[in-house]
Amino acid sequence: MRTYEEVLNLMDSGWRVDDAGRLNFLRQVNKWLGRPDRQLRIVHVVGTNGKGSVVEMTARILEAANYQVGTFTSPALFDAREQVQINHHSISKSAVVHWYEHIRTVLVAHGEEPAALSAFEYWTFMALLYFADAHVDVAIIEAGLGGKQDATHVISRPAVVVVTPISLDHMQWLGDTLSAIATNKAAVIQPGSRVVSAQQEPIVTAILQHATQQAQATWQAVDVPVEILVDTPAQLRLQIAGVSYELGLRGQMQAENVGLVWQILAQLDLPTTPENRQLGLSQATLFGRLTVTGRVIYDGAHNPAGAQQLANELNRWGLRGHVILILGMLADKDTTAIQTALTPLARQVIGVTADNQRAMLATDIAQHTATLDEAMTQAKQLATATDWIVVAGSFYTIKGVITHGDLASEHDAFI
Repeated sequence: MRTYEEVLNLMDSGWRVDDAGRLNFLRQVNKWLGRPDRQLRIVHVVGTNGKGSVVEMTARILEAANYQVGTFTSPALFDAREQVQINHHSISKSAVVHWYEHIRTVLVAHGEEPAALSAFEYWTFMALLYFADAHVDVAIIEAGLGGKQDATHVISRPAVVVVTPISLDHMQWLGDTLSAIATNKAAVIQPGSRVVSAQQEPIVTAILQHATQQAQATWQAVDVPVEILVDTPAQLRLQIAGVSYELGLRGQMQAENVGLVWQILAQLDLPTTPENRQLGLSQATLFGRLTVTGRVIYDGAHNPAGAQQLANELNRWGLRGHVILILGMLADKDTTAIQTALTPLARQVIGVTADNQRAMLATDIAQHTATLDEAMTQAKQLATATDWIVVAGSFYTIKGVITHGDLASEHDAFI
């Protein structure tokens, strides 16, 4: 029997083929595996920003109501098993090995090489099989990249398709216009699904509604009244449909996200009470998404829209000019737009090379640079009593600063 570490290495050696026939191949593999998606009530979440927050809040509320909830999210921040969870307990190493061997055996039995699937494709099938085997009440599945060619598109009968705000990102794969990206993501809309969308640019809404009509699905408008009562680094309180709720997550963007969550819950035949919703929202946390610990803020902010959201929140919190920014980005992102949004707020920018082979070099980011293991120490030395340290630009930057900088306690507080 292979070890968990051996399985991870084998999955990482698989290839990804971006061609028109890829989805057909993945659907064939899904068929060979017994179509586990058809044994599940699925909420399929696509979009550019906010997917993780929507998944987290929805799952926490349903868990508070004693439902079994499977979640598949990406990317993992500290441990690959974070991607597949039931009620916030990660899949075990032995289960990863078991389901990998099962998928591998099925591939070989049908004349395919085990490396015919990428790591993400393996994790997708593993999640579906694991959730079906556990008979979860609902599986919340987050798309990895786009929609049309994404491995999660093998899902054929989602109960609800959720579209979070769509903006420009992954343009080398999805297209360089909002229309192209929206069309790619709209491909996951299936016959019989209920489609719940955040407020979008008019062209995006038109594309999503057209796809909904073409699929004979049902468009569900988000009409939940949400008012922001308190928004500080220490507290976010919203009034939702006339009831006050304390949130574990931070940032005004959660007002829009929680409207989506309310509409998702309305579409599922899984009743919840106001008490379930209060408990779930208060327990929702997502490390690296406007996470506040002490006077340090961690936010992925890996695309222009995400960076602007972070900048807006820092402004609202009155932190302009009181930020020591540790910034590391991937070179294939719109780094200029990310820097334009974030650097004006900083008193000092420390450039780092993110922990990824696609990383932009620290020297191309800022004059003041540091290695990942030095960055937090340098930031604390530069910070005054009124300063906040912000780590942003990529989840790989956050992971690198924490793991290389030996800040395990900051990680353990949230994971």
